[in-house]
Amino acid sequence: MKFFSLLIAFLATGFGALYANPEIPLAVTHSFGPAVGGGLLLVKGSAATSEPVEWIAYARDVFRPEEILRIMVRLDSSSWVATPAGAGTKVLSPAPPRIIDSTRLKTRSSEARAVAAKAAALAQTTFSSVEYQLAANAESGSPEWGLALMDESGFEVGFCIVSAETGALTFQDWTLRSTNVPSAVPNDGERAAKAVKKTVRKAWNWTDKARTETRSFFKELFR
Repeated sequence: MKFFSLLIAFLATGFGALYANPEIPLAVTHSFGPAVGGGLLLVKGSAATSEPVEWIAYARDVFRPEEILRIMVRLDSSSWVATPAGAGTKVLSPAPPRIIDSTRLKTRSSEARAVAAKAAALAQTTFSSVEYQLAANAESGSPEWGLALMDESGFEVGFCIVSAETGALTFQDWTLRSTNVPSAVPNDGERAAKAVKKTVRKAWNWTDKARTETRSFFKELFR
């Protein structure tokens, strides 16, 4: 009954109604309160052939803004459960600079995957699994899905950014495995374009260092 009441309150705020993948912030809110559930910086889903049943969420510590909380969100039977998985100043370094605005999230991970799959087909690229990342654009604050497309061996064959607000594909880059066919010498324009793509991809490389900081999440959160 208590959880049902929380769900109704959560949806009444408009948060649950609009949030892409609402099960993630709802589980976090249920375990750690609305301040943490509404203050997510990054959500990551490991490589999966279908929708992940395990996500990692990162949020600013309510009491210590300089620290980041790492939260595991897993599907347990038919319910999503959030549990602490680390906290500290270096849990995520670097970290996304802006909190994800829940009111602008309208595209689910499955929908973003479908957009990326269509782009991959047009690029004549095949993949077997996807790594998901959800974060806010540093300049506009618009939420975005970053999807790394992997082949069966785990090699990244493509990377796409899909707006979590509009569902539009805003960036794509396709990496082909090296072959014995010699490639033409790139011109200045091609080198510049490659540099831009490399920079965009690098911006999504947030390093998870939770294992080096293993403070008790509960002790720190409710101290």
